[in-house]
Amino acid sequence: MIFRNLKNPLLSKTFRSQIPSFGVLNHDKFQKKVEGKGKVTKFLYEFWEILYQGTWDQCVDAKIMCKYTFTRKKTAFMLSEITRIRKDLLKFIPFSFFLIVPGAELLLPPYLYLFPNAFPTTYLFDDQLAKRYITRDRKQMNSYRYLFQLMKQRIPSIENIRNNQDYNAKGLQELVLKHSHLFMTKLDYLDFNSEQLVHLSKFLGMEFFRGTYTIMKLTKLFVNLPVYFTNLFYWLTRNPERRPLKSVLKNWNSLLPFPLEDLKKALLLMQIKSHLRKLERQDKAFRLNGFGDNKFESIRQFARERGIPALVMQKENPEQDFEYSKKQFKRDYNDFIHKEQVFENLKIWYAVLYYERYHNRIVEEYEERVRKHLLH
Repeated sequence: MIFRNLKNPLLSKTFRSQIPSFGVLNHDKFQKKVEGKGKVTKFLYEFWEILYQGTWDQCVDAKIMCKYTFTRKKTAFMLSEITRIRKDLLKFIPFSFFLIVPGAELLLPPYLYLFPNAFPTTYLFDDQLAKRYITRDRKQMNSYRYLFQLMKQRIPSIENIRNNQDYNAKGLQELVLKHSHLFMTKLDYLDFNSEQLVHLSKFLGMEFFRGTYTIMKLTKLFVNLPVYFTNLFYWLTRNPERRPLKSVLKNWNSLLPFPLEDLKKALLLMQIKSHLRKLERQDKAFRLNGFGDNKFESIRQFARERGIPALVMQKENPEQDFEYSKKQFKRDYNDFIHKEQVFENLKIWYAVLYYERYHNRIVEEYEERVRKHLLH
């Protein structure tokens, strides 16, 4: 079915009570409702249910955004929800075309192939959310490795100092402050090329538009048109042979002419700066208003967006973990970043060092989540 094959899961609203961890539409419960129905009936029921419930959730979200926007004393959770809902409403404008125009839903898969982040959050299921978080965590881990190697290349003295002592979070903070001039001069993200900025965006858990993704997708589609038609012929003639798709050069920064590379870099920098400003507003709300109405999962999301997911770990007792995570978030991150000498660049590289320090915990949690997801 069209909607079940989408790969862009995020949070939903109306079904928050059904799944405590995420609060999204429960796919298993939905399947029980349509059990025993024919394929056409099942598809129509699913389409109507998602259309009705997703649109209703969109209206509920808009109402919540208005309420939070005019609230004088905003918590970090409110600021996060305002940003999420605003992005969702922007996605809903072009997405509504596929819902209103009869037969337009057939164009939805190619639309999402070219623009994978364009799917509104209120039309998704819990299993899609799980896949999204697993994919995002994997990308974040790979980008951390890239940035950590970049740091070792440009500031080898930091790596030597770090290896001579088993730093805890406080030790990492002192290390970053003591050598702040090196991080500011040799690892200023404003001087990064577009490839490095893409890795930084992934490390910060961002949904971003790189400018060349759609071009590469169209190039890959055009290059492989003969292969697609050949494989279609094999399928129609029941021939088991299949031709592999031709790969398209991934790292093509060196091939980009002057204007494209600069435009891509400017586009990525604009999004990263916007993301960092959003985090700064949330951090200020944390400092002024505490954690307020935050829940455990929202704190996990805050940690993920700052490149420090190891800071918030869920084990066996969510209630105790929540209280511990709040204290740890304040001690290891919030108190540090509000020091006068801590600028945006230092926050980023502190997060990279923090990720490295607790990297084994991240790997163990990631592998356990993948194992449970595959078993499910």
